[in-house]
Amino acid sequence: MGQEFRIRARLGPLYLGQDNIELYAYQHGQGGSFSAKKLELTQPTSMNEPLEPFIKIERDEAQVLMDDLWEAGIRPTEGKGSAGSIRATDDHLADMQKIAFHLLKIQPK
Repeated sequence: MGQEFRIRARLGPLYLGQDNIELYAYQHGQGGSFSAKKLELTQPTSMNEPLEPFIKIERDEAQVLMDDLWEAGIRPTEGKGSAGSIRATDDHLADMQKIAFHLLKIQPK
């Protein structure tokens, strides 16, 4: 089975004036269970030094994170659209067309 690394997002406690999304990273497997602690910032030795990512995740983990954020109420910025939302709208329109054609006894083209 090996080690399974996960990143999850959850809507944090709601306080007046702030909404928090909490991010968790953990690894679980035969080698034991581990959880990530707070992010540590370091100062680069040079402004020309390339930055290294603090984390790399696989595409499927990114999808889980995106789904978690969506569930927590985070949506794309206005105008960015959402393929899932557009697909749901297209499916709904197709269903409504079927109902209308059936009720009006019209053969679909």
